[in-house]
Amino acid sequence: MEKTALRADDVMAYLTEHPDFFTTRPDLLESLELPVRELGNGVADMQQYVVARLRDEREKLRGATSELINISKSNLETQSRIHRAVLALLNARGFETFVEALQDLVPELLDLDAIALCFEECDEAPVPSCDGRVRRLVVGAVDQVLGEEQDVWLLPDDAGDEAIFGPRAEDIRSAAIVRLAPFYGDPVGLVAFGVKEPGYFSPAQANDLIMFLASVIEFGVRRWLTQTV
Repeated sequence: MEKTALRADDVMAYLTEHPDFFTTRPDLLESLELPVRELGNGVADMQQYVVARLRDEREKLRGATSELINISKSNLETQSRIHRAVLALLNARGFETFVEALQDLVPELLDLDAIALCFEECDEAPVPSCDGRVRRLVVGAVDQVLGEEQDVWLLPDDAGDEAIFGPRAEDIRSAAIVRLAPFYGDPVGLVAFGVKEPGYFSPAQANDLIMFLASVIEFGVRRWLTQTV
């Protein structure tokens, strides 16, 4: 069947019957050259403003969509790294190798500069120091750091506490500190994730993945020490 050429009158008739055509397809407006109507002194051509607004809204929508996609990709990458870190911890064959994995492997997987594991002193059930890798805190120190009712604290800056990070403290600027209670009583402790970059952690950010990783660490401590603690 021979195709007939599309005439300007046909296009005009179609657009007349479908007045919302450009509303549902605003991207087509970018390729059109619309006339500027002469309406006299002091009279604005609203057509130009409407078209400009539609184009602006479309660009904003594009930007928001792109940002959402990037955030989703970043969240998936973070979850993947957390999963690899958890596997590294679960593969430990004792408390010392667990602490080594926590402080040597996990920081590389999560782009952290240091992970500190600390427990309050407890004569009845001391946690092994593992050659100083597990730091000692005075009784009550965890509540002093976090508060009695708080389990996590995200510090954007000035997070280098020597009692927690030891000799690495002067390098640490931002940190996430989480309470640990693996023995359902004393001794209590904390795990601190530290980075050199200020603002890396912020009170405004979600802490679900941080709390999940802390719960895995709590489980690992309990797993290897409940037989002797």
